[in-house]
Amino acid sequence: MLALDIDGTLIGSDKKIPSFTGQEIRRVTADHAVHIVLITARGPQSTRIIEEALGVECSYATYGGSLVWARNDDGGFTTLGETPLEFGDVRTFVEEGQRLDVHIGVYTRNDWIVNKLDYWGLREARNTSIWPTLVSPALVEWSESEEPVFKIMFRGDGDQLTNLEKILRARDAEAFIHRMPHVIEIVSAHAVKLPAVASLANYLGYELGEIMAFGDSLSDVEMLEHVGVGVLMGNAAKSVQASHHVERTLSNDEDGIGVMLRKHFPTTAPFRT
Repeated sequence: MLALDIDGTLIGSDKKIPSFTGQEIRRVTADHAVHIVLITARGPQSTRIIEEALGVECSYATYGGSLVWARNDDGGFTTLGETPLEFGDVRTFVEEGQRLDVHIGVYTRNDWIVNKLDYWGLREARNTSIWPTLVSPALVEWSESEEPVFKIMFRGDGDQLTNLEKILRARDAEAFIHRMPHVIEIVSAHAVKLPAVASLANYLGYELGEIMAFGDSLSDVEMLEHVGVGVLMGNAAKSVQASHHVERTLSNDEDGIGVMLRKHFPTTAPFRT
């Protein structure tokens, strides 16, 4: 089984799958009966677009492992796990975001809802090829519905998000809060990539030792350290540290996945990147 993070790993900085990497994934899938899992912070809609570009049917672990779908032989999915955020936490987080006037994105099983179509919303739409649903200014009222929310993202200037981060962390909610320069990403505290991959492996009939996994961020490290072959991308930040047995490869813009697949699944086919 091959577990692939998407952003910073499978796709390059141009948001496309490098041609040699795509070629090698399709080769090992066909020649070695490898099952592909896309494990990502993205939602199912955006993940499906990447799957279509890859040209190989995949299982999904989306929203950082909050929503786990195993691909069936008939092309459909079996849901193995759903770990949404608590409804009360969703309302509190949305209220705080609206009070500080930052961009808010709320992600459900099938939709991405925003409070405004500003620079940040348009940028995310361009990056993911998904157009959001605008629910403004009533996003707080919408958050009271019974539809499960799997991820919330706040986007804005650094000072705004720094203030918001302090407030959100003080709430002591059952949530994992990940801060980046212009983004705060929130998923359930129980959404972790390794258990998601282990659940898929068990359902599909694989052992953890039969998995090769690629990632580039801190959220990937536990997964990389517990599978048969874990590979850290060359573009990973220096702060992302993994055990010595985790292999290192080239960056996502240098076919880091493709060259590592060629190493572990040798072939006499021409090597053309």
